[in-house]
Amino acid sequence: MSAQNLETLAKRYVELKSRIADLQEEADGLKAELMEDRGPGEYAAGPLTVKIRKGKRNLDARAFERRFPVQQYADCYRIQPKALSEIVSQVGEPALRGCVKTGAASLVVE
Repeated sequence: MSAQNLETLAKRYVELKSRIADLQEEADGLKAELMEDRGPGEYAAGPLTVKIRKGKRNLDARAFERRFPVQQYADCYRIQPKALSEIVSQVGEPALRGCVKTGAASLVVE
């Protein structure tokens, strides 16, 4: 790939990312307006239906840990591996062969 072609692709990529950001901002504004003063339910909007669902409930881990200490409520907890970087420093990279997944590569154009 030529340097000029790379520049053209990079410029177009940055342009599209900017347009996407602008469109996302507009969409977020419309979403807020659609949800304003409406509770969960379905609302007729001409040929469309606007559905507002309740927010997902998640446990506030810090608040839970304060109220239900692991020493007293061990059955409410589960053991999970530490962060990968910590485990690598403990057992070494070769020992983890076959245990590590790698996500998709990412791209940044500035």
